[in-house]
Amino acid sequence: MSRVFLTGFMGCGKSVTGALLAARLSVDFIDLDDRIAETAGCSVEEIFSERGEKTFRRLESTALQSLPNGIVCALGGGTLMDPENLAWSLKKAEVFYLRAGVPELVRRLRADKTARPLLQDQEGRPLGVARMENRIRCMLEEREPIYRQAHQTINVDRVPPEVAADKCLEAYRSRNVRR
Repeated sequence: MSRVFLTGFMGCGKSVTGALLAARLSVDFIDLDDRIAETAGCSVEEIFSERGEKTFRRLESTALQSLPNGIVCALGGGTLMDPENLAWSLKKAEVFYLRAGVPELVRRLRADKTARPLLQDQEGRPLGVARMENRIRCMLEEREPIYRQAHQTINVDRVPPEVAADKCLEAYRSRNVRR
């Protein structure tokens, strides 16, 4: 089995769906952000605040390209924005884009208490609803053309993670039957 990478905007369910998909495929699940934090010895939020986004992105590229075969990995929302990461991922893995619209992402991210450095103000506080929606919309405008280069797009608006994992499993099997 090759690698399976789940991409998409933060809050689309990559980690939960990825863990479920890995269980269905009987392989290990890796959350790339967790791998980066483990390697760096501090949280993603600390890397962003103390070392900056550039350092985080370098660590991210190194972690990505060190992933073994036979795994499911939830990528960070910005991982594939680096052209080298995108090209490497499309060549070395099955890449699935978990697509959710802005209203769904706002709903999920407001309910999630995970610290999201890119959705915080300069004092490190979570953005209000209107500012969060605007930030997500702007970031998606930039990122969606990259996400859409994935091998398969899976719509996850109002879809529970179990159903999203089933859709990913079906897409994975379909792609691998054709080979």
